[in-house]
Amino acid sequence: MAEPTPDSPLDAATRRAVAVFKLQAAHGPNWSAAHELTFGQLRLLFLLQGDGPMPMSHVAERIGVGVSAVTGIVERIERQGLVERCHRADDRRVVECCLTEAGEQFVGEFAGIRMQTTRRLLSSLNAEELAQLDHLLGLVLERADRARD
Repeated sequence: MAEPTPDSPLDAATRRAVAVFKLQAAHGPNWSAAHELTFGQLRLLFLLQGDGPMPMSHVAERIGVGVSAVTGIVERIERQGLVERCHRADDRRVVECCLTEAGEQFVGEFAGIRMQTTRRLLSSLNAEELAQLDHLLGLVLERADRARD
């Protein structure tokens, strides 16, 4: 029987990163469940918060679904008062999706809780370890940006 091969450094780091993400989710409030939001709906809220109002076709493209599917996603969170659809002022044919005031508040509070949870988890590291982690995460972000361009 062949010995199992040791994990590659990439596999080991990936597993640990996923474990940290799961820990973060487990230690924070489950607001998406409280609002009966799916991951896709939550993702849409953060997309709108970051990029602002956008036509439904762009929303569909950004989250990787068809326009009919995005209509259903938007309708469900629109009923909760977190987003609204409106016609663009410069072209009434274009329907845009945007966050409502309640949606902005929800995303802000959710992001704030997520930051607090992450800070709590990272506070177990000393200053030198935090500096190393910050450096490494900076490299990941920098290289991801380069790869995207």
